[in-house]
Amino acid sequence: AMGFAWLALLIGPEKSWQFGVVPFIVGDLIKAALAASLVPAVWSLLKRS
Repeated sequence: AMGFAWLALLIGPEKSWQFGVVPFIVGDLIKAALAASLVPAVWSLLKRS
């Protein structure tokens, strides 16, 4: 969040959103889905040990 604000001060909010946020949305969604799907498996492994 702070990176966006700092970049917006330098190049403007529209370009900051376009070049500093949008390119990372898909990757962040994939990482969040992967993490959410792995949590139950990790918890079950921890309960066994």
